[in-house]
Amino acid sequence: MVRNLLIGLLFVLPQIGLAEPVDFLDPTPRWVEVAFEVSPRDKPMQTDTIYTPKIRAWLEAADHPGWMKVTIDRLDVERILLADEDPVAGSFTDFVWVFDAVTGEVVSAALSGTLNKEVDWGLFRSKVQTLISANMATNRVGGVKKPRHWMGQQLFGYCSDADGERCTLVDARGYDATSGYVNAVGDMSVRFGELTLHTYSPLGEAVFSEARPQSVTASAHADPHSTGVSSATAVGAIGQPDWASAPAVSAGPPAAH
Repeated sequence: MVRNLLIGLLFVLPQIGLAEPVDFLDPTPRWVEVAFEVSPRDKPMQTDTIYTPKIRAWLEAADHPGWMKVTIDRLDVERILLADEDPVAGSFTDFVWVFDAVTGEVVSAALSGTLNKEVDWGLFRSKVQTLISANMATNRVGGVKKPRHWMGQQLFGYCSDADGERCTLVDARGYDATSGYVNAVGDMSVRFGELTLHTYSPLGEAVFSEARPQSVTASAHADPHSTGVSSATAVGAIGQPDWASAPAVSAGPPAAH
């Protein structure tokens, strides 16, 4: 997911290691930044290799005592994280992560929405709207089955050690407060009409960092076309968004749409 980021990645990769990791023990509502690991389509189990540009996210206390919630705006989900997956505009939810502030475990990381997928019917190919719903966590055991091909799609089923079949387990890792790294595992339900498939979700691996006033951050609220970057790398657009000079405690969460 999210290929063709080479230009953006030249700027983003050095920052991942230099940024200050998010302090989840600080309950102050504020903007933070998230860079997602983007595995190749044929290697969903790949970890800690290639990252997206940083995306801003809103951090606040969750309803449960001791839990913190990070919300990535749904526009950023569509325009940045899933930009090359042909999302149906306006169909996605916010991408919401819930952390146990003390242990660093991801209680849940969930989103849903609709993609346009090209399906091979044999004599012709056509786009079909596909509803996806993903939920990941770090307190579960999960992995990837061998790929199978279905109507032109390469699918990697989700599995666990209880499945009784060959399964390549993926190492779930709770939040590392020294690096900002986390890897939550889980499944993605993919619905084509009346058929629902369960695949491994590669969306649970990321690096969370505190927002810096002059940081280079990708956001749906910054115009990706104003930088001169070609459309192939628009999701990696570089430029200072309009909120970059805002105080650490912002006026509120991502705007409602």
